[in-house]
Amino acid sequence: MFTTFTRHAAVIALLTASCSQAFGYGAVGHNTVGEIADQLIQGHRAAAEVKRILGSVPLRDIAVWDDCVKGIDPLKDFQYTSTGRFPECAVFENPDEEARMRAYVQRNNEQCKPKPGDESCHKQYHYSNVALQRGHYEAGAVGTSDHDLVPALKSAIQVLRGGKANPPMDLTEREALALVAHTLGDMHQPLHMGSIYLDADGKIYDPDKQGADPLTHTVGANAITVPRADGSPGGNLHSYWDGLPNRLTAAQLAALPAQARLVTPTGGSPDGWVDVWASESLLEAQLAFDGMRFGPRQQTPRGPRWAATLPADYDARSTEQVRLELIKGGARLAQLLMSIWPDKP
Repeated sequence: MFTTFTRHAAVIALLTASCSQAFGYGAVGHNTVGEIADQLIQGHRAAAEVKRILGSVPLRDIAVWDDCVKGIDPLKDFQYTSTGRFPECAVFENPDEEARMRAYVQRNNEQCKPKPGDESCHKQYHYSNVALQRGHYEAGAVGTSDHDLVPALKSAIQVLRGGKANPPMDLTEREALALVAHTLGDMHQPLHMGSIYLDADGKIYDPDKQGADPLTHTVGANAITVPRADGSPGGNLHSYWDGLPNRLTAAQLAALPAQARLVTPTGGSPDGWVDVWASESLLEAQLAFDGMRFGPRQQTPRGPRWAATLPADYDARSTEQVRLELIKGGARLAQLLMSIWPDKP
């Protein structure tokens, strides 16, 4: 049967072939996590609550909203400046939706008091930069903040449960649902949680034990370059991982919802799920860096850079790792929403 997901998977495959992704997991990854959850909550109270909040917008579309809002430019009177650039954002490129995006960015731009060189607050909700050596997420460690990926997701969940977001975050119910749908995807992209820190010789550095040093920060592997197939310098390792869902075929994408139905819910109270998932993602980040070698630090106009040498099986290994992460991300989004809005007896 040519299911709705199969149709969406085919569209995603065409999108992948026609454009590059610039955001988070990329549209393919975030759409996929949202689409899996759309499928898994069908027939449950959670589906009705999602529709109440989003109207006709499905989770697969709202899952990219928090990347689309990056098109709002605070230096241009908070105008939307990305019209037509990203096909995944087209659904939000109208006056009403742009007004929503503008209001969100205005309330979540400088409230976290960004330091010089830091991104707008709302952009910092998408990631943590915990050192790989930690093995688990712990607030206060180098690379964490009160508005990184973990507290941002927790605050959004709190809003959906009827509470308020913890400062500096300021979220409406709709924004909270969008952030939950998006950050569940980000949390299952390991380099959005774990970061490797390197010294001048390309040796692994521990900022919590050796002292925080900006010159060792790879910024979630954005400062690590990876070679192209011909050996010439390529893009950065973080972008490589963001683009891995693009390597999955339409058939592989279409198979994910059925596989997600087999994912066992995380043990314990739902109140503790985010911490479990964050720590698990750090272990996945360790796998992502396993077998990699790094050259010495190179100073560039954009800051320090390190060239990586990847293991021979890295493409196949990392693509499979991401496929499994998408399955878990979609399943857990559905399970989380059904825990927030459980079916009535």
